[in-house]
Order: sequence, then C-alpha cells, then structure tokens
Amino acid sequence: MKMKQCIFCMEWKEDKEFNREHIILEALGGKGDKDICLNVCTSCNSSLGTRVDASLLNQSITKYMRYKFKIRGKNGIPNPFKGIEVKYADTSIVGELKVDKEGKINGFRAKHQVLECNKEKLIVGPRKGFASYVNSKLNENGMNPVTEKELLENRIDFNEHKIPHVEFVEFPEEMRSQYLLYAFPTMLKMAYEYCFITFGEKYLKNPIAMNIRDFLIKYDYKKDTEYCSPTIASLMWISEEERKISLKMYIDNDNIWVQIVLWGMILANICMLEEVFEDEMKIDSGLSVEM
Repeated sequence: MKMKQCIFCMEWKEDKEFNREHIILEALGGKGDKDICLNVCTSCNSSLGTRVDASLLNQSITKYMRYKFKIRGKNGIPNPFKGIEVKYADTSIVGELKVDKEGKINGFRAKHQVLECNKEKLIVGPRKGFASYVNSKLNENGMNPVTEKELLENRIDFNEHKIPHVEFVEFPEEMRSQYLLYAFPTMLKMAYEYCFITFGEKYLKNPIAMNIRDFLIKYDYKKDTEYCSPTIASLMWISEEERKISLKMYIDNDNIWVQIVLWGMILANICMLEEVFEDEMKIDSGLSVEM
C-alpha cells in the first residue's frame, strides 16, 4: 500500500486519497504538469478551496478579470456585473447585465420598478415574476388585478434590443484595498505549494513554513475579515493589466522570497524562508500561466 504525506494536515494517507492540485488555481487559468502539486489530500484540497481559494475567487475584481480574459471555471465564466445596477441605453430603466457561460454579454435584466412616462405610470421588470409584481403595484393603488392575457396585451417590448458592451472598468480605492486583503491568503497558499515542489519535504520542517501551514489550516475568509500575516510580505497595485499570472523565487539577504504577479495588476513579495538551505540553491524559471 503506497502512502504519502499531505503538506497541509501532515497526515500520512493512501495514494488514492490525493488528487492533482494546481498551484495556480484552475479557475485562474492554472494548467500544465509543472503547475501541479501531488501532495495535497482530497480533504484538505476541498477545505482549502472553500476557506482560502474562495477568498480570492469570490471577489468582484477576480470575476471581472476572468470575464475580461475569458478564463473558464467548472461553471463557465462568471458574471462580474451581477448586482451592479446600470441604465438601459438612454432610458431611466435600471437593471443588471446578463453574461453567458462563455463570458459574452447577452442581455439586460431590468429591475422591478415604476416610472413616470408621458404622465402615465410605466411598470418595468424582468419577465420572471413580472405578473405578480404588476398586480402588487395595482393593489397598492386600489386597482383590480389583471390576468396574464391582459398583461401580455398591454406589454411593451423594445423594438430593437441594445446589448451593451464594456470597454473599461475602474476599481475604486476602497475595493482595491479590500481585494488585497482577501487575495493574500490564496497567494500565500500558492507560494507555499510552489516552495514544496521546489525544496521537497525539508521545506515542511522550516519554522516559516510551519507558521504558514498553521495559518492556512485555520483561515476562513468568511470569518477572518482581519488577520496577521504569518510571514513578512508586501502587496501593491502595479500599472498594467496583462493576460498572465506568475510566481518566481529569488534570494535577498539570505532570505528566500516568492514574487507573485496577478494579471499585471497586483505584485506580492512573500518571505518563505529566512535562510538558504545548505545545499546549492537553484532558482528555476518560475511558474507562469498565460490566458
């Protein structure tokens, strides 16, 4: 029976209890054999996905970058505009953009609302639940409800649908700051796995690695809205967007660091070892994924 140790729970388990873990998350475009860590058990993989990976993946900025670069996940390409109200063309009607699983804007879902139009009230909204909404408004104004047939006979459709497109999205400073907070644990996990496949089992015994592992095992982005980093790290926004995510290792003052760049937007430098291993330190070309 072949056994191996999980690099997170540190338990020895049968080989069948492990799966292929992409260091650069599949939902971020991770692919290729070089990007694989085989020493994460299925239990930890699932738990880390829910508590740590989701910290980055569920943020609006991540969803927008996946939409922009058409990065598919298990459920397709996410809609980054969900919950964001925009106006339909040059009208007063507000709603949200619809995006299909291929990442293409394919419609507009109007919000339920009542507008003044030529001194009359115009009731608008998506088709689903529209009849009940109309009747609720009629009831509020002391009017009799209408049947589905009457509703269809009085419904107004736009003669020519206008499907909008998005050229540029600017993220406010508050959103940027929050994003760095939620992105860091996932980036730390990526750096930890990268160091393991570079140095092997001896890395797991290093004090910084132990601190990082303990942090990741306990962290839950839904509960830990504030936390202390288990190691020295810096994160900042940089200039231009690009279709690439990369990890690269380097030595500075006898410390080993991993530099991570997300889409040319976020730069992270994370101290992963406070000493260089005695044997010859070989820095490889790093990991990178182009979408």
